[in-house]
Amino acid sequence: MTVLSDIQAQLDQTSGIIEGFRRSIADGALIDLSGLDQSVEEMCGAIGKLPADQRLSVKQALITILDALTTLVDSLEEQQLEASDSLKGVSSRQQAVSAYGRSSNAAIPVTPGKEEPEK
Repeated sequence: MTVLSDIQAQLDQTSGIIEGFRRSIADGALIDLSGLDQSVEEMCGAIGKLPADQRLSVKQALITILDALTTLVDSLEEQQLEASDSLKGVSSRQQAVSAYGRSSNAAIPVTPGKEEPEK
């Protein structure tokens, strides 16, 4: 039998984990979400086994978790966009350095007796 207090503890724990992920992203850290989906799936399965009146008592906690997950997704999308923009900037710089590097490293023929290289 599923115990409501265990589920409420699991809901609180999941909320805390999601909030920790959000803070880590805000600090610029990369996060590993592995296991979160399984934890949420197990929690939802346990809630489904509760009597109807007890399921209603965890409704607000589930809404809070859903909101937190939505915020987490938004944060991840923002982090991904920032990383993508950063990589585009690196790529542009590399192209410029590469282009300038080729022209400065290219052998320029010089005719003996002339000071100016041939163009």
